[in-house]
Amino acid sequence: MMDFLGLLTVVSRVINKLARCSFNSDHQVDLRIIEKVYRGHGRRIVATDSSRYFWRSICQYKCQSFARARLAVLAVNAAAFQCLPFLLVLVRGKKAHRAGKPSCEYLKIDFHMAYQVPPAIRDRTVEKNFSRRYLTLADLFWAVGLFLKSGAFYPELLFKFLLWIASVRPALDAYEPRYLIQYCEYSAYSSLRKLFLNREGILLANVSHGPEFLSCRSAFSSFDQYFAWDITPRNLHNAMHIEYAERASFNPCAGLAPAPAVLIPTLGVLWPAMDIVDLDVLIAQLNSINKYCQVLVRPHPNPGYTNHFESYRHSLKAQVSDARAEDIHCFIDRCSVVVTTPRHSFKVRCGAGKLFIWRMPTFGL
Repeated sequence: MMDFLGLLTVVSRVINKLARCSFNSDHQVDLRIIEKVYRGHGRRIVATDSSRYFWRSICQYKCQSFARARLAVLAVNAAAFQCLPFLLVLVRGKKAHRAGKPSCEYLKIDFHMAYQVPPAIRDRTVEKNFSRRYLTLADLFWAVGLFLKSGAFYPELLFKFLLWIASVRPALDAYEPRYLIQYCEYSAYSSLRKLFLNREGILLANVSHGPEFLSCRSAFSSFDQYFAWDITPRNLHNAMHIEYAERASFNPCAGLAPAPAVLIPTLGVLWPAMDIVDLDVLIAQLNSINKYCQVLVRPHPNPGYTNHFESYRHSLKAQVSDARAEDIHCFIDRCSVVVTTPRHSFKVRCGAGKLFIWRMPTFGL
């Protein structure tokens, strides 16, 4: 069983690697894609029944597919289709009925340095990590039937959705939350998560874990409650057809102490997550600056958005921040000046007294 579960993990990683997207840096291009998909499915995503959430996920998946080559989309769906039978190893006959399950207002089960709990709900949130994964036969039949009866069958989307169900089922069998906290506006099956949780009598609360901009990634997602950074305008969500019943805002830097003084002048650079600058020029500029000033470079913590960083790392003479281990605020604390792009704009560290320079896209610094 353990060997089979290990194989399933490897298969999942391979599919995720094949499915990586390269999103366009021009928001006008993304807006045209979003509107094109909306024109094709507008009636379905505003239906009065629960089918709207299935079609919202289909629309989000189609939007994200524009960021991949057609052959890549076909390849990852073919791979996912062949791997669907492997998921049977995660199936158990029926739910684990636990008498007197503890109830809570919010339940958080995903952990990453970027996954914050908004201050307004921190004292009402239970945080619990579950290492087990399983789903029931009823979960499997329901999810597969959902895709088959709709006539829109995308094995990649179904495979990832079933893996997600397997990751949350142990939590739902152990706790009785009113809201399950997720960080999934970028997930193509975000609306399917809402559909599944609502079926279980649970609401979906999404917490934005980064700066938001107009993009195919988040378009058409759907939630019961949305916690957005306070710099995120509502009309941005409207333009992407993001749907939620309730919205709350929070400052991700609230409560942080002022940044310490930096003794050695240090230029911090956030490596562009999208292909919007000439990386050869950028490397040459950073290496030149590094002769006179300490340079610290931070790639995106998500491997899908590192934008060829590992290919250029051997040419880079600057120091590199371990984005998976170092919090973004700690990175900023180590810098005198931080250089980024408008697409990477985020809430400046509260009281940090740092100078942020927006790097113009196309060339380098």
